[in-house]
Amino acid sequence: MALAARLGWPFELFVHFRAQYAAAALALALLLLATGRPRISLLAVALAVFNALPLMQRAQAGPSGGACAGPRFSVVTANVQYSNTDQRRFLEWLASNPADLVVVQELSSAWAGDLARLSAYPYRVLLPREDAYGIGVLSRWPLGPVGPRDFAGDGLPSLAGSVQIADRQVRFLALHTRWPVTPGLARARDHSLVAAAELLAAGEGPALVLGDLNATPFSPVYADFLQASGMRDAANGSRWQPTWLAGFWPLALRIDHVFISPGLCVGGTDVGPAVGSDHRPLTARLQFTG
Repeated sequence: MALAARLGWPFELFVHFRAQYAAAALALALLLLATGRPRISLLAVALAVFNALPLMQRAQAGPSGGACAGPRFSVVTANVQYSNTDQRRFLEWLASNPADLVVVQELSSAWAGDLARLSAYPYRVLLPREDAYGIGVLSRWPLGPVGPRDFAGDGLPSLAGSVQIADRQVRFLALHTRWPVTPGLARARDHSLVAAAELLAAGEGPALVLGDLNATPFSPVYADFLQASGMRDAANGSRWQPTWLAGFWPLALRIDHVFISPGLCVGGTDVGPAVGSDHRPLTARLQFTG
């Protein structure tokens, strides 16, 4: 099923769980070997290796390009879950792990009220909604023009703008695409990513993408977006760490991402702790290349 992911929904749904498939196949191989079926166990080993290869390739890939010699800064993307009423946990984590630019998804009015009181982030654009698609950006640095973009044509906002970090201008997109559990939602997610990639490719200068894309690094949609936009995943070269349902291994996935353009390099990425949401915040430590 996963090998047919290019055919789209529902096959693409099966491509995301490569880590789980690898672990299950390895456990099956050990069970078959223990029960005296070594030949069949070799097939399970082959399946484990097949599914583990993308994980190993990602861990060995490097996201940086060029010499990291310019100003350093950090960014966070966090889906706080609009039904999460325990704002304290995320706010305490953010106070202990401050970033220069923070993108928040599933921003409700209650969340927007608390975030608007953060004096550490004097520059902000918040678009709260009472469903799962409110979005906002907070910054320590002055923001350029920032406005909503409806990439899928379904009325749900993304944010496109720029931020002045030190003496450098950086374009950014804050995204939260649809959850692709039906054919229509999958098409909306894909349309969003195609339109966002076109906007990024048409611009000039360093750029960032931060958000919940509802796609893992094993999806053809993810690969197509990076190729069309010219971006790179800031988490390349790091170990696999899920950001969604991280405490429930059978469904744990990495669907929250920070992508960077040429002109930027990566000092590292970290997945934060549980903050009351079904997602965990993702931090990327970045630097200009010159």
